[in-house]
Amino acid sequence: MTKKTDYTVPMVEKALQILRFLLEHHGKFSIGDISTALDIPKTSVFKILHTLETERFVSKDASDCYSLGFGFIPYDAEVKNRWDFTKVTRPIMERAAAECGESLNLGILADDAIVMLDTVAGEEFFIIRHLIPVAPLYCSSIGKIFLSEYDDDAFKSYIARHTLMPRTISTLTTPEALRADLDEVLETGTAHDREEYEYGLTCMAKGIYSEGELIAGVSLSGPTSRLKHKGLDTLEEILADVADALADEPGLGKLLSI
Repeated sequence: MTKKTDYTVPMVEKALQILRFLLEHHGKFSIGDISTALDIPKTSVFKILHTLETERFVSKDASDCYSLGFGFIPYDAEVKNRWDFTKVTRPIMERAAAECGESLNLGILADDAIVMLDTVAGEEFFIIRHLIPVAPLYCSSIGKIFLSEYDDDAFKSYIARHTLMPRTISTLTTPEALRADLDEVLETGTAHDREEYEYGLTCMAKGIYSEGELIAGVSLSGPTSRLKHKGLDTLEEILADVADALADEPGLGKLLSI
């Protein structure tokens, strides 16, 4: 988890909160929507959005609702060029995707969310192609891998910072239900998203460890009915092999550290 210091700038933190909110949620949002969701004063939200809009990091429509803008595109391309970890990870994930016919996803923890670094597509599935590359911890399989390692104080702090919003009827929306699920993750080493993030989509995840430290997670995802038909236990074995193979790659920990 990111540790705050006396050197953090409150307004920058609020700007990052707003950008993360826009990235994690579909649609467009008004100043009031964002203010309510993040508990940031409307005047601050307005000033931040106005500044971000001038640099095209957010865009505003005719109804004064905001979404992410095109200003991030050059940065995205440059980061990918400089940080080419996929030379190590992609061959392993491609072999597994070809074997099982399902999508493999690699994600890391960044500021209370999972950032998807890479996805190798399996058989055609519309939902996976349109998922955003950032997911909350509480309702994503890779997120649960990281969240399961939070101690009691860290878990309570996470719950205090985030509302467990129901994305589907299967989303775990109470701390008690989530904690029980995380205890199962610790016991089995596998996390499950049972249509908790998106209807029709099931995911399972394993952690990737370097020198005993959890550095990333890898998940296997696909339509619920198809995964059940292929056999969840069989797919979990394939996923476990992928996680082990990635963990055995020398230097991967340094490549994935941010």
